[in-house]
Amino acid sequence: MDFTHDFGVEAEAVPSHLVYQDTRDTSGHWRNDVRIWHPLTQKQFGKKFRVGDRVLMRLLYDNNDTTYINLTVVHIMSYETTKQVLGSYNECDAFKGAPFTHVLVLE
Repeated sequence: MDFTHDFGVEAEAVPSHLVYQDTRDTSGHWRNDVRIWHPLTQKQFGKKFRVGDRVLMRLLYDNNDTTYINLTVVHIMSYETTKQVLGSYNECDAFKGAPFTHVLVLE
């Protein structure tokens, strides 16, 4: 007897990583309705992200509103390559003094 049932509901992939972007003092070119480019320092990246990973993105806006979005890593690029197209993410190209090295392309 088969006791497994499909109730017509597919399990959602649980995000494996939480990432955070503060939109204040950062370039809006890094965010659009379809895709978000998320820069990381070498320590933040730490080889713990792979294409296909699910992430929960927390976006903080100027008015202190916060939005959470479930996204998927569709590509990983170098920060320097991404910066050539989108420009600098922020004024110092760094987070807390550590330079950005990688970019997650999220959809």
